[in-house]
Amino acid sequence: MPEITRPFPVVEQPPRCIITSVSDNNKKLTSTKKGLVDVTSNRGDKEQFMLIPVVKTCDEGDATKEKDVYYLKSFTFNRYLSSDSTTGEVSTVKIAPEKNVSVDNIAEEEEEKKIDWVAAAKAKADSAFADDSPTKSQLGEAEQWLLMRSPHGGHFVVSVKHELNVAISSRTTYDGEGRRVTNKAVGLKGANTVEESWNVEFVSGELCFVSSSLASSSEMKQIRCDLMGNLSLTSDKRGWEVWRFVEMGGGRVRIVSWMHSQFCIACDHEGKVSTIGIGKAEEGRDEWTVEKAPEGYVGVVIKSVACARRLLCRRDGEGGGGAISTLKEFHPQCLWQLDGAHSQVYTLTSFHHKRSIGPFPYVTENMKQSDQLVLQVIDDEGTARLYHKSNEMYLGSSVEGEVKCTTMSCNDAELSDLWKMEQSSDGGYTFSSKTHGGLLSFSNDEVNPKLCTVAAVTDDKREVWSINPLLPRAISSEQVKTIAIGTSVAVGTTVAMPFLMALVAPAAAQATLATSLLLLVDDVAIGYGGLTIAAGLTSAEVIGSVGSTVVTAAIQSGHEVNEAGKDYTKRPFCAWRSW
Repeated sequence: MPEITRPFPVVEQPPRCIITSVSDNNKKLTSTKKGLVDVTSNRGDKEQFMLIPVVKTCDEGDATKEKDVYYLKSFTFNRYLSSDSTTGEVSTVKIAPEKNVSVDNIAEEEEEKKIDWVAAAKAKADSAFADDSPTKSQLGEAEQWLLMRSPHGGHFVVSVKHELNVAISSRTTYDGEGRRVTNKAVGLKGANTVEESWNVEFVSGELCFVSSSLASSSEMKQIRCDLMGNLSLTSDKRGWEVWRFVEMGGGRVRIVSWMHSQFCIACDHEGKVSTIGIGKAEEGRDEWTVEKAPEGYVGVVIKSVACARRLLCRRDGEGGGGAISTLKEFHPQCLWQLDGAHSQVYTLTSFHHKRSIGPFPYVTENMKQSDQLVLQVIDDEGTARLYHKSNEMYLGSSVEGEVKCTTMSCNDAELSDLWKMEQSSDGGYTFSSKTHGGLLSFSNDEVNPKLCTVAAVTDDKREVWSINPLLPRAISSEQVKTIAIGTSVAVGTTVAMPFLMALVAPAAAQATLATSLLLLVDDVAIGYGGLTIAAGLTSAEVIGSVGSTVVTAAIQSGHEVNEAGKDYTKRPFCAWRSW
């Protein structure tokens, strides 16, 4: 593996949040596939909304010109929060990209009954690389929302269209026997009361391995969270060892298991470390700060916010095992390393064609045959090398247009392994040789298309690529349930491979999660140099995600981000070596 000096973070983007009532902190906004918006005491995927910034314009009268405006989109059902000022109703609607209209719920429900799910999965795979994302104008039907600070705490969720707030209220109905029943309901109001105030809690973040080694052993070991939430140290790097660093505001983070998102790491006042259910910890017990280690040491230190600033540490046990604990004072046992959960490994797929690089030097329609590549950025100008992981060689190109693998780094007139990585005007990326300018492409051969370089972008745009970070294999939630009840199913035998789009600019730390069941990949878009990288979003949503990492921190902290430069506010976490 080449040395990575500019690691790329994997940050789930746009941010996902849970919106909880200030007046009744047990009630959270939820939605259904039919568009009903209600409140519930549950905490799951149905209660998560994606907060998608609307692209700012210079148009007169545009609400996005002076204020931060958002789309709120159901994470589970991909429906947009909407409202009706006449009835006061709040609901979700599904936007049809090709017609710019909301989809009729009844027709949609009838259509779902007719779906052949096997055929649908194949169709999704076939269309995974189609460039049919809605434009910003096609998102016109989606209602826009403001988050405004409430004097009662939290925020008002304000409809830009109606200038009214989402509110929780009591709804009185009568049951079949005529008895009066009072339930909570969601609607629009404009009184700016506490019932219209909501806490916005983010549940997405940067995905990392948390690793440590002691002087007694040079082997790096990762913190693992098992099925029951127990912490241990292991040499493995799988989904069980991936942790989500969720911004809590003011530089504080919550460290949540990626595989078991109901568990986060917490510390008690005696220094004992364990996992605890989200929202069940005493205030601050599940919050941490991350700072670079003292001078002379390599790594970071992870400090408890509430527990006398105790430092997370590793203790080696007998038999090569280990335990997680805390110390009051710094010790080398408190050193940790944070690395991107994708280990900087990617596949390259054609942005406009169902093709992926592999097996080298060919491209294939079979995504399972995709070669794994390490993207090694050399400088801030986008100069990069493509390292073929299995061949242990770099991809190089000659002036004649041939793409080869070379064992040594080279940059001369005959063969160069240096590429200029640039964003394409219609999405994706191009890679051009630093020596002769040839663009990485593949031949127009239906049988055995082969990698090559060409002088310019062709009409069918075979020179535009998507970069797909690969995360560890992770078993599905159904398997977790099966294993938890004591069956003999082996962990990891059947897998769902999450694909994430990771940012290729260490300073911005923006990316998008697109979990892909059965190895299916959603519509993909990618950006660079401060732009957003996204998967499973419309093109307008991709553009809107720019800067939403800063938005996350600002909303959570309750004020503008003004702590920049302090050790515990530096991001991304996987770039700690350059802090």
